[in-house]
Amino acid sequence: MMLDFLLSLDKNLLMLINSQWTASWADQFFPFVTDLHKTSFFKTVLVPIVLGIFMWRRGIKKGLVIFFLCLAAISISDGVGNKAFKKTIQRPRPGDTPGLHVVVRAPYGGYSFVSNHATNMFCFASFTAIMFPAAAIPVYALATLIGYSRVYNGVHFPTDVFAGALLGIAFGILFALLCQKILSKMDEKKAVTS
Repeated sequence: MMLDFLLSLDKNLLMLINSQWTASWADQFFPFVTDLHKTSFFKTVLVPIVLGIFMWRRGIKKGLVIFFLCLAAISISDGVGNKAFKKTIQRPRPGDTPGLHVVVRAPYGGYSFVSNHATNMFCFASFTAIMFPAAAIPVYALATLIGYSRVYNGVHFPTDVFAGALLGIAFGILFALLCQKILSKMDEKKAVTS
């Protein structure tokens, strides 16, 4: 009974975001922003900028540790989202769900639950917000924007995004705490040798 209510609410919210709360500029913007990570600009410009900021804020050694632990967090959360959830639950995408008529604005493949876009972005946001608290608002705003884009584009249900966000937050926090421990050990080692 409760599950039926939640699934109905999920579908109704999807239809509002995907079919009613729309605009022509958003029809262009959200498909672009949702797959920004697939562009060469992202790989050749944005990723090096993030690495540069991490090193600038914490020094070369610590910046590299932070960067590679952030990558590890995202990679592992992405794998868990894909293998443990998508391939186990096998929820069809909105466009493949009988009786739903969504406007699909971005390419998709595989299953729907959880949204790996949301998992990865909220993992990055949580990790970065803990390591660099001043960045919390912009990174969480970006993660929310990407999550919203997945529903707007008709490729995920809202619950896919919500669950993906929770999964990403959990991994982001876990790896940020691990990173803080490693950085503390580096400081202790440096104090002993100097």
